Amino acid sequence: MGGSMMNNGASDKTSMDKSASMMNQGANQKNAMDMSSATGSATVDISVTVISSYKGGNAPMEQISQPTMAKGMTHMVTVGGDAGLVFSPSTINAAPGDMVHFTFMSQNHTLTQSTFPKPCVKMQGGVDSGFLPNPNNTISPPPTYMFQVKDMKPSWFYCKQKKPAVHCGKGMTFSINPTADKTQTMFMQMAMQQNGTAADTMSMGGSSSMMMPSTSMAMPPPPASSPPPAASPPPPAPMPSAPAPAMPASPPPPAAAAPPAAMPPAAAPAVPAPPPPQNLAAAGTSMSQGTGTMNNGQCSCSCLCGVAAFPAGAGVGMWGGYSGAVEMS
Repeated sequence: MGGSMMNNGASDKTSMDKSASMMNQGANQKNAMDMSSATGSATVDISVTVISSYKGGNAPMEQISQPTMAKGMTHMVTVGGDAGLVFSPSTINAAPGDMVHFTFMSQNHTLTQSTFPKPCVKMQGGVDSGFLPNPNNTISPPPTYMFQVKDMKPSWFYCKQKKPAVHCGKGMTFSINPTADKTQTMFMQMAMQQNGTAADTMSMGGSSSMMMPSTSMAMPPPPASSPPPAASPPPPAPMPSAPAPAMPASPPPPAAAAPPAAMPPAAAPAVPAPPPPQNLAAAGTSMSQGTGTMNNGQCSCSCLCGVAAFPAGAGVGMWGGYSGAVEMS
């Protein structure tokens, strides 16, 4: 019996030890869950494995981890540079194992992971390259960042630079394996609408949880209508207009002046008396007859020829001869 009792005691002790061990395991699990909940350090599936980070120039290549699966194709993405505040290309479709190689150009950008509804807010536990500056593309070789895609889930990224402007608010976003319901265009538009911020009350549909104040309060009754104003007094009678002053009569127009008297006709100049006829034969002259033609017919004329045959004083001051000075024979 003594041996039986000792065996029973040992069995009881073993059972108690097992119970205590189970209780300790449960307590440890609960404590781990509480700490995870308190610190927010729950494991986040980020769908990528960061491989390396390089600050460019003479800086050493920082090897962060090794690929977790066979390497697929390599996707090349340019961050910033001459294209502006963009990732080029802004979206890719990558298979598990594919490598994504980011080259950072001017001026100073990041590759930061976010969620779809909050494009410009860093996802807890997500990828963040930190700032990799390349002012005016002067760093050679330029900074790079590379990771490997682990699955086909959508992944969302942005640049968290805020100087001189919020790059995410300008649409500087990037995605891997977007879907028909969650596209890169939708992601970029939400980033621009939120302008680099995301309100906690904003849902995917854009609705807000804020409640508007009730408008069912009773309104005070309107004031009693006031009596109509008294009628205005009639306007005063118009003042009689003063008579217009009499205008003086216009003087009669002056009488027309009498026309001047007609001037007497000028006296005809005195015609000198013809000289007395001379004896042409005594003067030794001769008369020559001739004929001619005028506009209105024929005519005949006589020409007195000889020395000093023209009568004295005949034709002086005259033109065309002196009529009747030639003696006809």
